[in-house]
Amino acid sequence: MKRIAALLEVLGVYLAAGALEDRLIDLLTRFHIVSISNPFALLTNHTTNADLLLASRRLLLIWLLQYGSYFALIVPLNWWYRRRGPTAYGLTRAGHSMKWLIVAGLATACLCEWPVLILSLVDVVHPLGAMAPWRQAFFDTSWQRWQFWLFAGISSYAVVPVLEELLFRGYYQRRLAEDWGNAPAILGTSCLFVFAHKQYLIPNAYNVGMVLSLLCLAIGLGVVFAYTRSLIPSMIAHAIINVPLTPKYQIALLAIFAVGLLIFSRTGLQVVKRIFGNPPLASCMLLAFVGALYVVAAQHFAAMTTLSIVLLVVAIGLEWTIRKRSSTHQT
Repeated sequence: MKRIAALLEVLGVYLAAGALEDRLIDLLTRFHIVSISNPFALLTNHTTNADLLLASRRLLLIWLLQYGSYFALIVPLNWWYRRRGPTAYGLTRAGHSMKWLIVAGLATACLCEWPVLILSLVDVVHPLGAMAPWRQAFFDTSWQRWQFWLFAGISSYAVVPVLEELLFRGYYQRRLAEDWGNAPAILGTSCLFVFAHKQYLIPNAYNVGMVLSLLCLAIGLGVVFAYTRSLIPSMIAHAIINVPLTPKYQIALLAIFAVGLLIFSRTGLQVVKRIFGNPPLASCMLLAFVGALYVVAAQHFAAMTTLSIVLLVVAIGLEWTIRKRSSTHQT
């Protein structure tokens, strides 16, 4: 029953937070407190510096509402489970030195991020398929402007790694691992992470390759979090791969990754074996399948939002029942 409660809680929070965000936006708009607009609509072939600054402000507001909604649900749940303080979210060094955690983050980047780089370089030489229009416009924008790097920091390499790691590894993976174990939790969370990137669900060779590459990355981020119990390494690795680079800098980074592979591959393999051990294959496949199917279905069926609220209520009810039975047995 505890496994079911954990799974339903994670699935419920994943979409219920979106429903909460929608209600907040409706209220803010109705009372003319703020206007919410799509920041990516400003990214075109003729994007100006003013457009980039406006897009940055819009995106910051969206992140505030989106992740504020997630943690408006997660913080009370963690409090109820008596998971409190920075440790409950992976925001400590977990007994490791900062130097060691930084090296762990760099090693994770070397071991898990080269497929993304290779795919990007192949796409430059031989286009594998069209990407989302706003992403194409983003890469076509002049990189010589500080406004570009401000928007990129908010949309990719600075803000996003912190928020996504807090949510996916710090909450989803940690919650699932409590009752399912590390291997199923890592695979289930990785599928949630990959398929949440809707821009890569346009069917073409590039996006298929990107989904597989992101899965490799997500598993690596999950493994290093399970091993270190700190989000610092996964945030570092996540930030590195999100930095926008021109092809020549991608080649340079790939060369660095190649050296890192030689240095860290043996240690990385040992860590993977330690975390996965003899994984329960049925549980791994179940969570991976449910995670992928749930996210894709959520993008096509509005009723999934209502379902998520039901799942969250059921999860809380199951946990309450488990606690009540436990206290009864103790007395």
